Amino acid sequence: MQTEEMRRFEEFDAAFPDYHAEMIDGEVYVSTVVSSPHGNMVLTIASQLVSQWFVMTEVDTVYDGWHGKTLLRPDLAVAHPSYRGTRLKQFPADEIILVAEVVSESNPENDTDKKVKKYALAGIPYYLIVNPIEGKCLLYSLPSGDHYRASLETDFGEPVPIGEPIDMTLDTKALYTY
Repeated sequence: MQTEEMRRFEEFDAAFPDYHAEMIDGEVYVSTVVSSPHGNMVLTIASQLVSQWFVMTEVDTVYDGWHGKTLLRPDLAVAHPSYRGTRLKQFPADEIILVAEVVSESNPENDTDKKVKKYALAGIPYYLIVNPIEGKCLLYSLPSGDHYRASLETDFGEPVPIGEPIDMTLDTKALYTY
């Protein structure tokens, strides 16, 4: 069943394809331009994961528990490699192992607060926030309800260990502040 909020969001999204839009609790957030530094940070993380995992950028992410009022497009989403070659228009959040967001200068609270709750509620095992405003990475893990029970904060340049099933350490030396 599609909600009225989701129908309106899809109409808006179709009318403005050059904009990056997401919906959180029925409220639409629009970014007009993704900066080169932002894209570079996404590529820095993605390049370390793509050989072993299915890595997606800005994929429509949905979860039944969001009740049709939230559609997120994480900067980076990681799923099991068996998904390679799929062409899902909307990807189920409960199949995602890790999401990563590079903090936006225009709406930092979306990445650092609102999305934390949504990704935890969906049970996504890991949520990585890359914050070029502060020069830090924050990795959340162990989702429980609408929060994560564990977190690890590191400065850019320090490694970020990610547990099972990814079981690797991200190199953040190439990340930089805005």
